[in-house]
Amino acid sequence: MTWKEAYPDIPLGQDACGIIAMAEKSGKPSHRIVRRTLESLYRMAHRAGAIRGEGDGTGIQTDIPRELWARFLEEAGLDPELAFNPRFFVGHFFLPKTEAGRLEEFQELLRREGQPLGVRPVHFRLGEVVSEVLGPVGRRTEPIFLQVAGLSPDGDAPLWELGLRLEASFPVHVVSLSTYSVVYKVRGAAELLKRYYPELSRPEFKSTIALGHNRYSTNTLSTFEQVQPFGLLGHNGEINTIERLRREMDYLGIPRTGGSDSQDLNRMLEGLIYRYGLSLPEAMDLVFPPVLGEVKGLPPELQDLYLALRQRFGPLAQGPAAIVSRHRDEAVFATDAMGLRPLWQLETPYEIVFSSERGVFSAEEFVTEPKPLAPGEKVYLRLTPEGPKVYPFDRHQRLVLERIAARTPVAGYRVHLSGPIRQAPPPVAGGSEPQVE
Repeated sequence: MTWKEAYPDIPLGQDACGIIAMAEKSGKPSHRIVRRTLESLYRMAHRAGAIRGEGDGTGIQTDIPRELWARFLEEAGLDPELAFNPRFFVGHFFLPKTEAGRLEEFQELLRREGQPLGVRPVHFRLGEVVSEVLGPVGRRTEPIFLQVAGLSPDGDAPLWELGLRLEASFPVHVVSLSTYSVVYKVRGAAELLKRYYPELSRPEFKSTIALGHNRYSTNTLSTFEQVQPFGLLGHNGEINTIERLRREMDYLGIPRTGGSDSQDLNRMLEGLIYRYGLSLPEAMDLVFPPVLGEVKGLPPELQDLYLALRQRFGPLAQGPAAIVSRHRDEAVFATDAMGLRPLWQLETPYEIVFSSERGVFSAEEFVTEPKPLAPGEKVYLRLTPEGPKVYPFDRHQRLVLERIAARTPVAGYRVHLSGPIRQAPPPVAGGSEPQVE
């Protein structure tokens, strides 16, 4: 039975990008998670734009497929056990085909820039792709897909800094560079992803969680580089305050990407995590704090927390948006304050799912009633060896309070709810009233 048959009076919704996140309930890596995420993207193909009959783009973020990389290393004459080292990293890079003659130069640059950071690459390979499945526009903009494996001295922070240096000094796009995740993306329709990257179909390709994204470009051109997901997130919507966010990035010393609003949002969150030491839940609440109307109904200690965040940082990412995000063993799923982009929480016998549409599965597959996230709601998920643990919004807020309060005092900030505590500055010269951004 389809969702339309089971619930004929409830619209499925077909607006904007399609996003999905799926976590394996057993806690063990499986190929099923990868396959089911790809199938769900096919079923949300209507949530993707098309130019000249070609899709705007589709992508997937997964765990590093360590069994697969053990085989790659063995084929290269290297120790396959290296793939299971917690310091092992995999990098995916897009280089313009016009730079095909400079591959060795790029590899040397990566070694040279990585050395002072303690990053040691051990294997370079051209990733397997099937260019014939692309349409004419996709082929014209198709990049070289380079894969790099190696060892990081301390998690992903040195890798993030390395990626910034590489993009600043070479015409390269860092698709992903991490000790825990990889990203595959293509300029085309959802059904092309598995066909373009054959390794996604290999049974050794296993993951405990996957994020998927179908792109519907509304105000930027479609390129391989702008397809999502990025290193941390998949984003459906627009950031209406993007210039304010970008100015704050400049102030914090986090380089802009020069790309879309979603790319800069991802870059801001990465900077907060890798340069300023925040966790993913903290970074998400810092950039997406609740609106004041919601804050007024919270307990006093949470009012202190969110007024402290708004006073010190401000609501920098406002606009219609739904987000699926993941960093290491933590994931956060969120909707905008007005609930203008849908996100559903679903559960099947094998997966915990967050999706733009509940219709990606048949009604018989659900073990609980699908639940739409409320406007401004966030759900926190932690990956554990026993399986994912899901925490509702109030538990997410308490977690953020504990972590932020351990870093800096937040008590007393709720005084700002009563109104300005200082006299407002005079109007801008020549203006007829105070100017509000």
